[in-house]
Amino acid sequence: MNAARICAMFFAACVTGAAAENVYKCTTPHGDVAFQDHPCPAGAAQAEMWLPDAPPAPAPPAAATPSPFPAAANPPQRASVSKPPAPLPPLWICRNAEDGSTYFSQNGSPPVRYVPLGVLGFPGHSLAQAYGPGGIGVSAPGMRQIPIDTSPRDAMASQFTPLQDQCVRATREQACGWLQKQYDDVTHKLHNAFKDQQAILQPQADELASQLNGC
Repeated sequence: MNAARICAMFFAACVTGAAAENVYKCTTPHGDVAFQDHPCPAGAAQAEMWLPDAPPAPAPPAAATPSPFPAAANPPQRASVSKPPAPLPPLWICRNAEDGSTYFSQNGSPPVRYVPLGVLGFPGHSLAQAYGPGGIGVSAPGMRQIPIDTSPRDAMASQFTPLQDQCVRATREQACGWLQKQYDDVTHKLHNAFKDQQAILQPQADELASQLNGC
């Protein structure tokens, strides 16, 4: 086997990963060098070489494993949360101490007021009683001194007495009915209002509508 073939075998074994084998380097007395796969002839210096296995070729890159969950083209949109209805306002039904009429109150504690006792049915002398028979007789000033009645009955009629209306908590149905009436009144005004008034009435209508959602 000539030297060129041996060299080719040597490099092929390194590059292609051929099995390891022994190679003999033969040097003649004239200095010629030859590589062969069998021992050198007599008269030539012999050197035995061992060619190791070539390192394994790197494995081809593995194909990317597709994700079981494909990426979304756009990030998911956050679900909109509807605004919860506003709580029902606390309401009381109050009875007017003077005439017995009722009305709604948002505090349940109307202030004390003072009214003449005559409003409650304790009247004093009428004009007919003052100027009629037994009275001063004439109404011209200076003609006769006006009598002063000091009786407890008339004295009581000229005084004031404190009054406070009595209130009870409205039921849910009563509160919802009151809210509906307020909403109808505000929306009616809003429909006929000018722009500057609409800026005031619209928030009121929105608040009442939110409270009605809880009914």
